[in-house]
Amino acid sequence: MSSETHANTKVVTTLPLFELESYIQNYTGRNAVDRLLFIADRCPALAVDALVLAIASLKHTAEVNRYEDAVDRLHAIAPHDPRATVDAAWVDEVTKATRSTGDKLELELKSYKNNLIKESIRMGNSELGDFYLSIGDLASASKFYSRQREYCTTHKHIEDMSMDMIRVAVYQQNWSQVETAMSRIDALPAKNADIDPYLKAVRGLWALAQGNFAVAASTFLTVPVESLTHAAFAAPKSRQKATYTITEFVTVNDVAVIIGLCSLASYGRNALKDLLDNNANCKEFLQSEAHIRTLLDAFVLFDYKSIFTALENHKADYLLDIWLADHVEKLFDRIRENCYTQYVRGYKRGYLDKMAARFGVGPDQVEKDLIALIESEKVPVRLDLENKYFLFKSADERADVYDHVMTIAQDFEHNGRLLLVNIGVLRGGLEINAKPESSGFELKKKVLM
Repeated sequence: MSSETHANTKVVTTLPLFELESYIQNYTGRNAVDRLLFIADRCPALAVDALVLAIASLKHTAEVNRYEDAVDRLHAIAPHDPRATVDAAWVDEVTKATRSTGDKLELELKSYKNNLIKESIRMGNSELGDFYLSIGDLASASKFYSRQREYCTTHKHIEDMSMDMIRVAVYQQNWSQVETAMSRIDALPAKNADIDPYLKAVRGLWALAQGNFAVAASTFLTVPVESLTHAAFAAPKSRQKATYTITEFVTVNDVAVIIGLCSLASYGRNALKDLLDNNANCKEFLQSEAHIRTLLDAFVLFDYKSIFTALENHKADYLLDIWLADHVEKLFDRIRENCYTQYVRGYKRGYLDKMAARFGVGPDQVEKDLIALIESEKVPVRLDLENKYFLFKSADERADVYDHVMTIAQDFEHNGRLLLVNIGVLRGGLEINAKPESSGFELKKKVLM
């Protein structure tokens, strides 16, 4: 797979393994549109198809601005495509309807404020947040959701407001705001148990965004699989408006891929084997993505060549995933480091040509990779470049060297102190049986002996 960086965007020039229309059927609403526009940004070969599907989806929403932007982008790359024309009648109709709804909600909120009805003001801000979210104005939605804060009078109000904030912040990928809202919910003395799977999934995305792959894997492993297959599982019972569902952001397939790649990047062989053998939730997730199960099995069986072949084959798919894309290169580097570390631990002495064969690369590449890992202190080996082998330095060997050096240092310090005492005795004329006629020259000679 080849790719290049262009305008801070990783351009994917190899087609993914998935078929676009089948792939996008796994998603609905804003999630589907976001992914289509993301694919159009990243993959020129799929840009036209992705934009056409996005335009069709957007016409089922009130997001006029994003619809017009998508049409403009399609026109820029396919000016003669009949679908690259704005449906002016639809735009006018939706614009009038949304303007009318927005004005009505603003007037209602103003009335509530004049009457100083706290609960009505809170609900008015919430409804305006919902309205702006529906038309794709995430900044305004976040603003009105946050204004509920001073009118919250119960723990449930704070929970609902925080959930509103989390939803918008995840869409914006504003992870600091996500963290703040989740902390606010955590501080509550009690919360609705139904939102736990939703919050766990969001925490997993937050950890992934921070590059904390071990935490991302372990967090997603606590998300019940059924919460990704039942649409309203995470809906707060007290809400009368749109429910919260994990599938707003990820599907069971997405979570399986994230768990697999993050585990490969951060878990040792024994931990992965235990995961595959004993974690029922992990087994259930991996049923949806057979290639991820194959990758993890290959790691346990030391089949490193198969791992890198499979990763390379699926790399375009990962680069076109809205959550994984920015972490693919780092994940691949971590997986390679992990595989190298697991391999060298199996040998006291290993030869580079045999290692290269196991990894499916040339000896020069293995040598280059090992040197980089040694310099960054990520693998405990010594490399003999002349004879083309490595020596593994066990933790015990390093401890022995450390103890030996410390013993030498302590002996040196002890002998140094004795020498200083001897010098002091000689200079003070306190030497036992010292000859009175000793000259300064003789004293100096004794000191130097």
